[in-house]
Amino acid sequence: MKIVAGVDGSPTAGAAALKAARLAQGTGGVLHLVSAYGKLEERVIEAEAQELVLHPKDDARRIAEAAAEQLRAQFPELTVHAAPSAGKPADALLTAADEVGADLIVVGNKRVQGPTRILGSIATDVAHRAPCDVYVAHTH
Repeated sequence: MKIVAGVDGSPTAGAAALKAARLAQGTGGVLHLVSAYGKLEERVIEAEAQELVLHPKDDARRIAEAAAEQLRAQFPELTVHAAPSAGKPADALLTAADEVGADLIVVGNKRVQGPTRILGSIATDVAHRAPCDVYVAHTH
């Protein structure tokens, strides 16, 4: 089973990723973690005669890899891939699901309750457009 989950460094995304890891381990599957990044321009920082170029994709890659490392430590037998994905979070998850041929997308239930559920949430958007099953994890 191929499972996709998104991470952004928040505790709620971490809780959803943990649930995804448990599901992947229980099914003998593979977990694909993605971190979304926007279309912001590169940032150039100059300090002490050196130039550092920062790109949102690099930040997203670091976030995804840090989450993957934590899950690999907890689930040593589990194969966990990590990657950045361009776009809004729901779009990034859907793109990743298409790319890997996912069987399941795991999302958290942040902003699925209260007034924001009417306006939309990542979970709602993914559920409406997913090419596969969607699991909404209780994350708070």
